[in-house]
Amino acid sequence: LIFTAAVVLIAGVALLLGFLSGDDRSPDAAGGGNADSPAATGTPMLAGEQRPQNLNTPPASAAATGTDSPLLPLGSTDADAAVSLRESFLHGDPNAPKIVRDTTPQEQATPEELADPKLYAQYEARQNMRMYKAYVSAAENEIPRLQQDIAKAKAMGLSKEQIAEGEEKLRRIQAMRDQLMSEHPEISRVQ
Repeated sequence: LIFTAAVVLIAGVALLLGFLSGDDRSPDAAGGGNADSPAATGTPMLAGEQRPQNLNTPPASAAATGTDSPLLPLGSTDADAAVSLRESFLHGDPNAPKIVRDTTPQEQATPEELADPKLYAQYEARQNMRMYKAYVSAAENEIPRLQQDIAKAKAMGLSKEQIAEGEEKLRRIQAMRDQLMSEHPEISRVQ
C-alpha cells in the first residue's frame, strides 16, 4: 500500500513538472490554434518529417533529412531487430520448436489406487515408465536429425559457437537416453 502510494505520488510529481516546464512554442508552431489539435488536447505530435512513415524501414538520419530530430537515428541492425521482433510477435518465431501435444489418453488412477499408498506408488511407477519410454523414443528420432543438422551447419560454415551448441545438445540428449536405459533396462529401444 505504501509502495503504491509512493509510485502514484512520484508519477503525479513528474506529470506536474511536465506541465510546469511547458513548451515555449506558440500554439501555431505546435500544431495550430485549433482546439481539436493534438497540441490543444495534450497529445504530443511530431513534426511532419519526424513522424514514422513505415515501421519496417529505419528512419533517415537527421543530417540526411535536414531536420533537427531529437530522436537518434537507428542503425540498420536495430531496425532489422525491430522488424524481426515484430514479425515473430505477429507470426511466431520460425526457430522455436514446434509444440507437440500427446494425444494418447492418460491413464487415470483408480479409486482403489488413490486410497492405497502402495497401489498409488505402483500407478506412479507406471506413469514414470511411460514418460521414460516416451523420452527414449523421442531421443531415438531426434538424434539422427540433430546429427544431420550439425553436419549441415559445418558444411554451411556456421560459427564454432553455433556448432558447439548443437553438439552439446546432442551430447546431453544421448547422455540422458543412455542414463535412462542403464537405470531402467526394461525400457526397450524403439527402432
